[in-house]
Amino acid sequence: MEPADLLITQFRTYLNWNKCRLSVLAYLVLGLLQKQTVNFTHLATTFPGKSQTASCYRRIQRFFLEVVFEEAVTARMIAGLLAPEGKWQLSMDRTNWMFGIFKINILFLAINYKGMAIPILWTLLPKKGCSNTTERIELLQRFQKIFPEQAIQRLLMDREFKGKRWLKFLVHGNWPFWGLSQVG
Repeated sequence: MEPADLLITQFRTYLNWNKCRLSVLAYLVLGLLQKQTVNFTHLATTFPGKSQTASCYRRIQRFFLEVVFEEAVTARMIAGLLAPEGKWQLSMDRTNWMFGIFKINILFLAINYKGMAIPILWTLLPKKGCSNTTERIELLQRFQKIFPEQAIQRLLMDREFKGKRWLKFLVHGNWPFWGLSQVG
């Protein structure tokens, strides 16, 4: 069985999409792994078949215009495909960068597995700088709603995640956490 067919079979478990949409998602995932970029032009070159790159590029554009990724379904699919068995080790982090004139600031929650942090939930922060306690609590509450029975080994987080209310939430919610401090 071809890699795309294997992915389509797995995706079908989580997504109630037609085969065409499932195929595009599979080709995109395989293209991301092959090209290591999110650039549509590069990804379009990895689509199988005899279609021209321009046609595949338009297919990718239509996919992202028409498809809605539901948070809970997407998180469950990512976890189902990539998370380890048993207790999970989670990481909470924030990243920011510039995309042209746009400032991107994201707070995310990831599953740590085999040296990778696999994002499963995130929040776009409409501001510069650190997240606040309310934003962090809401992210963990969304996680608990989607994965109510999931055992957590520990939650790793940076030193920027501090505050009495935040620590009280973690302790009272029985979140096993480790705060990381800056080295050097």
